[in-house]
Amino acid sequence: MKINSICVIRLSALGDVCLFLPALNAIRRSYPNAEITWIIGKTEAKLIEGISGAEIIVYDKSSGLRGMFALGAKLKDRRFDYLLMAQEALRASVLSLFIRADKRVGFDRDRAKDFQRFFTNRAIAPNPNCHMIENYLDFARFLGATTSAIEYSLFIPREARKKAAAIALGRKYCVLSPIANAMRFNWRNWTSEGYAAAIDYAFEKYGLETIVTGANDDENQKSVLEIKTLARHAPIDAVGKTSIKELLALIENAEFVLAPDSGPGHFAAALNVPAIALLAAADPRRAAPYQTPSYVVDRYREALLKYCGKTPEEVKFGLRVRAAEAMKEIAIGDVTAMIDKVMQLSRKTDQTF
Repeated sequence: MKINSICVIRLSALGDVCLFLPALNAIRRSYPNAEITWIIGKTEAKLIEGISGAEIIVYDKSSGLRGMFALGAKLKDRRFDYLLMAQEALRASVLSLFIRADKRVGFDRDRAKDFQRFFTNRAIAPNPNCHMIENYLDFARFLGATTSAIEYSLFIPREARKKAAAIALGRKYCVLSPIANAMRFNWRNWTSEGYAAAIDYAFEKYGLETIVTGANDDENQKSVLEIKTLARHAPIDAVGKTSIKELLALIENAEFVLAPDSGPGHFAAALNVPAIALLAAADPRRAAPYQTPSYVVDRYREALLKYCGKTPEEVKFGLRVRAAEAMKEIAIGDVTAMIDKVMQLSRKTDQTF
């Protein structure tokens, strides 16, 4: 099949953008001569800055319809062979109306949301009960691309590595990203008491410093203050002090990343760093870091039974537990046991060289 041009719409969020990268790379490998254009959000563009083989066009979501008309004007003389609508949100679908394409490819009936099917004329093949990364790989498969290799190719500039080194100061460390982006009726964060206990455990048993990261907003600042107050061994506070690329550089040399269902866990997996993901509200079969599912602290079944009265087999795949107390199903012992697992494996790996 000959393909000359492809446009992708995946605006957000950071974790999803990271998970789309293997699909992008699969398409690039299969169609090296095709021109690929990615329409992406302003913050998310910073994550993929420096990747090769794709034109990046930023759409600032805060610009609304004005920004959509501006994008349409920019692309008015272009028509794509394929438009891959890899985001089912209504805003992304409306944005797609400003992009001319012969084949407008969206999710299949079961995965399409927010009336996306009214904006498309093609659909990817059904793939029930799959991980998020498979959602995106299905777009590559629709084009006939080979998807056996999972390749992210995140670019980290030298300056970001220098900043990360200045924060770490040569110490062994783990990265804690305690706060997932706020979503209505979607409680994904563990407790400050739990995070503080994990920090102390990592330091007292393994001599690891903990670098706490996060956005420079009220929720992250409140969280790190609570954690620092509760922990016996004060973590290194990098909240609001790193760019996305500097965060990647910190993760790159960490012993592991500890995080709820959020972007940094997926960044770690992309960089082949163990990601201890704390999942009780989210279904790990769908949301766990793809490369490191064995490091997931999984209390989804327990939370689903307690707050919904059902098992994972009895509900729609991927159903979130929308209960404020759900993450308290994760015990401190669950997390320290996973830290032991990661560190013991790390030591065995070190001994092989």
